[in-house]
Amino acid sequence: MIKYGGMAVMAEDVRASLAFYRDVLGLELLMDNGNEHVMFRCGVALWKRDAAQKLIFGSPQEGSSVLFELFFESDNIAGDYERLSKAVKVVNPLIEQPWGQITFRISDPDGHIIEIGERMGDAIKRLRLSGMTDDEISARTHVEKDILDQI
Repeated sequence: MIKYGGMAVMAEDVRASLAFYRDVLGLELLMDNGNEHVMFRCGVALWKRDAAQKLIFGSPQEGSSVLFELFFESDNIAGDYERLSKAVKVVNPLIEQPWGQITFRISDPDGHIIEIGERMGDAIKRLRLSGMTDDEISARTHVEKDILDQI
């Protein structure tokens, strides 16, 4: 089953956007990965536009209208990839991301980017089973060590 996870806003300046969403709107911060990515408890994430586009498309996209992506979590990432890859345009194949989560990206009929990933808690369990310590998992996933079991 695929479950809505949130939305990532592609921000030119993550720190300025962080200040807006945290200090003006009052969203509670969950994870802070410096100048490239932050996540709020409500499911909204901020992602450095150039870094996001480089990961998704291989390079920044001048004049791109891609300013956000919807993201969903899957409890059967391989099965969902197999099913969806036969039915829609695949933007990125099934792959382990730099932060340790296995994901793929598709586009909807209007070209909006949709990321589907394994549940982050499942990624943490998989990384533990691979022999990584909680310190290593925290560094890789950018999830604070004290909340790894809450994800």
